[in-house]
Amino acid sequence: RVEHTVPVAYDTAWYRNRQRWGRYLKALDSKHLPGLPDSVARWVSVKSMLTLLGNWRAARGDLHHDGVIPSYSNPDFNGFWAWDSWKHAAALAQFAPKLARDQMRAMFDYQAADGMVPDCIYLDKANDNWRDSKPPLAVWAALRIYRATGDKAFLAEMYDKLVRYHRWWFKARDHDHNGVAEYGSTDGTTIAAKWESGMDNAARFDSITMLKNGDGAWSMNQESVDLNAYLYKEDLDLAQVASILGKARDHDLWLKEAAAMKASIQARMFDPKRGYFFDRKLGHDELVDIYGSEGWIPLWAGAASPAQARSVARVMLDPARFNTRMPFPTLAADDPRFSPIKGYWRGPVWLDQAYFGVEALRRYGDDRQADDMARRLVLNAEGLTQQAPIYENYDPLTGHGYQSPNFSWSAASYLLLLQQEAGSQGDHRR
Repeated sequence: RVEHTVPVAYDTAWYRNRQRWGRYLKALDSKHLPGLPDSVARWVSVKSMLTLLGNWRAARGDLHHDGVIPSYSNPDFNGFWAWDSWKHAAALAQFAPKLARDQMRAMFDYQAADGMVPDCIYLDKANDNWRDSKPPLAVWAALRIYRATGDKAFLAEMYDKLVRYHRWWFKARDHDHNGVAEYGSTDGTTIAAKWESGMDNAARFDSITMLKNGDGAWSMNQESVDLNAYLYKEDLDLAQVASILGKARDHDLWLKEAAAMKASIQARMFDPKRGYFFDRKLGHDELVDIYGSEGWIPLWAGAASPAQARSVARVMLDPARFNTRMPFPTLAADDPRFSPIKGYWRGPVWLDQAYFGVEALRRYGDDRQADDMARRLVLNAEGLTQQAPIYENYDPLTGHGYQSPNFSWSAASYLLLLQQEAGSQGDHRR
């Protein structure tokens, strides 16, 4: 028996490979941060790119599109997670836009009839987690892809799916139907509700109870400020998408909904005495007065008034709270529950929240402080500018990395940090 094989054109294959990597690297040429040598910015950017590409997995089994896993160094991370996927896609748009689009498609392949997107999906769909979803950043990611590519067809493909996902939050996670949502779960458990926030053991959730909204729909007894700021940002972003697609009536509707959400966030979730945004307990005139990274998400989203933003910035820049050696821990350093090494969401620096913190300052005009914080996130992360992997989170007091190395959303956050989003400041300085 004679085996017939197709000869490999090695010269052509190597040429195409060099071309592909040349495109990847060229896309990172513009990485820059004031006060940071461009060589350092490029080093961190390339390391971040390599981390994401190293975690790239092809469509296989019940995963119908390519995507990026959280970390190849952790055997538990063998699927795609929704919150991770939105961040990965936003960063991948800069240098691998096809993969960015597929990362989003992979999650929306499993969108339920009611609009829900599951927490995570695996090679075997029997293992998918439908007990909860994850914070809504999908429209933000889709717009990042559009701005990088001009791919209007992708927005048209995604629009109805994004709308259904946005609407799902208010159908399944607004217990008192006041237009302000809560994190929750499909099975009524507190652990799944905490997972839905993405901040599994955050101190603000220590005293939650669950309230039933309907069949397979439960809410925490707590309106979370970050969730509603993300949803407000989605209203604004959906308005932009609608405008791009020529949907004038939708555009006006999203802006009207955004205005209502902004008013609720400012009135219900800001404490003028403490100068910070907090979660609010349902049924009580009571804020959950724990200083966490969720308190600056309204600034990132543009939902704060200028006066509120100034007050929040003072808290963010307080060395006793968030202005640590590596800035922006997820829980204030003066909180008795602060645990930067083993606390997970009780004190370590998570790079997505730190990136949002930098952009929060920048959005309201504090560019100097934003640049300083961004530089320290680069220079004070142990090993980041040397031969060491990018970690899942970092000790804000020492900069030492913890949890999983080669972590994708940390890498994605550094890529975003080194490329300020166009139009991020808007009119919020006025």
